[in-house]
Amino acid sequence: MQLFSGAVENQRSDIQAFEYVDVWRVPLVPTSGDGAPTQIVDACSAVGSDLHCRRHGPDVYLENAVWTISLLETGDCHIGLEPGPRPRHKTAGVEPLKSFSFGGLHIDQSLAEATVLIADTVQGELAGYPPFIQWPIEEKRLLMPLVRDGRAIWRDPRTDRQVAEIGLLRSA
Repeated sequence: MQLFSGAVENQRSDIQAFEYVDVWRVPLVPTSGDGAPTQIVDACSAVGSDLHCRRHGPDVYLENAVWTISLLETGDCHIGLEPGPRPRHKTAGVEPLKSFSFGGLHIDQSLAEATVLIADTVQGELAGYPPFIQWPIEEKRLLMPLVRDGRAIWRDPRTDRQVAEIGLLRSA
């Protein structure tokens, strides 16, 4: 088991520790999860695939980005996204990806629910903090992730039109 300390710290400096059953690191668009919960890996893959298109804001180097999937004994999962190493020739004019992590996933969630939760959190992290990337967009609007008819989709909030399934935005 792996122990991660310092995840939650309050004003009294009490620290909550999480005991992870296992931790996996997979590429931005993984083809395999090496034993990680399949629907979580597939959800990360769909969101990672869509991160390559329909962004507005500074250019961000994503090619070596890595997901971290951490499983707790309860079945809850913590997900992290962090940049990988950037080649020296890619540094000019390219912003580094900001690392972040979040919880709220459980291995019993459906693929669609997990995908929407990951997409929504990544969208909020990118748009809410420097370098302020709006993703994904349709014209000047952020698309909204949601589950419709059991599928994770990107929806245009103005027209209520389904733009694409999450993971297939490049082909839309």
